[in-house]
Amino acid sequence: RYLATYNSLTDKHLAGYFSNTRIRRHLQRSGLISRSGRIIPEKEYRLNAMRRDHQRYVQECLARAIFVKVLDMERHHQLEIKRRLENSVRKERMQKTKVRLECS
Repeated sequence: RYLATYNSLTDKHLAGYFSNTRIRRHLQRSGLISRSGRIIPEKEYRLNAMRRDHQRYVQECLARAIFVKVLDMERHHQLEIKRRLENSVRKERMQKTKVRLECS
């Protein structure tokens, strides 16, 4: 029963452990305490975690969309190069044929 409401961050016996700079930095990065040392309530922590997850999801979607767009642009660029090369070869062939006809 007591374990359900137990919060190690408020345990006076662990105050020395949680005052360690490395541990405090970890707790801040994890979103469990604020920069000032205030313990973040569970509701607020979950809300912040959901926001972070959503932001990460949006960033991944954006990165994927940019990647697909770049691939598409590269494909179009390659097709344009191929088309120009084919046109150049066709013109050259026509030029050779024209020269042969004039020489005959």
